[in-house]
Amino acid sequence: MSRRSLFLLAAVVVLLYFSIIMVMLSPLNVPKASYLGHGYLHHFTYRQPRVHWCKELQWRSPPVADVVALVSHPGSGNTWLRYLLQQVTGIVTGSIYMDYGLRVHGFPAENVTDGSVLVVKTHEAPPADPKKFKSGILLIRNPRDAILADFNRLHKGHVGTAPKSAFEQKFSDRKTGWVNYVASQLTTWEDLHRLWLTDFSGPLLLVHYDHLVGDTRQTLASVLQFLNVTVSEADMNCAISNKEGIYRRRKKLQDFDPFTPDMYRALNIVKGRVYKMLDEYARTRTNKGDSVS
Repeated sequence: MSRRSLFLLAAVVVLLYFSIIMVMLSPLNVPKASYLGHGYLHHFTYRQPRVHWCKELQWRSPPVADVVALVSHPGSGNTWLRYLLQQVTGIVTGSIYMDYGLRVHGFPAENVTDGSVLVVKTHEAPPADPKKFKSGILLIRNPRDAILADFNRLHKGHVGTAPKSAFEQKFSDRKTGWVNYVASQLTTWEDLHRLWLTDFSGPLLLVHYDHLVGDTRQTLASVLQFLNVTVSEADMNCAISNKEGIYRRRKKLQDFDPFTPDMYRALNIVKGRVYKMLDEYARTRTNKGDSVS
């Protein structure tokens, strides 16, 4: 092989390596795939979002034996609640996933699932091993909003909004388009809540996303009480004053509604079934004297 060929091969390897690194460190509001389709100058000049923490983040020391799951369907505000918990306690939160974008933007414990973290993010059904999670926090959001938020994430990252064209074209990472995507995710949304409400034997705190938005202080306080973590009034005030952070998707007014009448009918039917299960679960727990948010 000639010297020129070796040089070109080395250049290709370096470029590929650099592309992988850029994907792993992608900003929150840019989908990973976009890093392979734009000039690299943009990424050198892109201003990374900064997080202002109320206190320096640390691991639980010593680690606890009982691991707490933070469960939700994608798009339900899991990352935002993790952010609030880290703000108010200064303790890192973990995840069963490895999201490199989150890891470099304030969540150093991605892919950590032991007692060294405050809670562990999951979008999965209860694990087969009952010892994996001793208790859980189930974050519930209206399926319409959760499915739409996750579709936005798939196209524009954690804080971006998908363009109108995304709802009209086939989604390259799926075998189906928007219509079938809604149907499949609605089934997943129902199954996730049903399984945690019926198959998980440990204590489960129900937290509604709307309550977290409407009364962040009180809802966050109920989560801390469930976690048996005490914080000062100053800690809570700091967390509330910085509650927006960079992890909530800003609402963008759209000149169209991507949901059809048939979709709304399906959403209402499934939502009704799940919310009935939630009410029954809360009533049962209340009768047993357990705390339910």
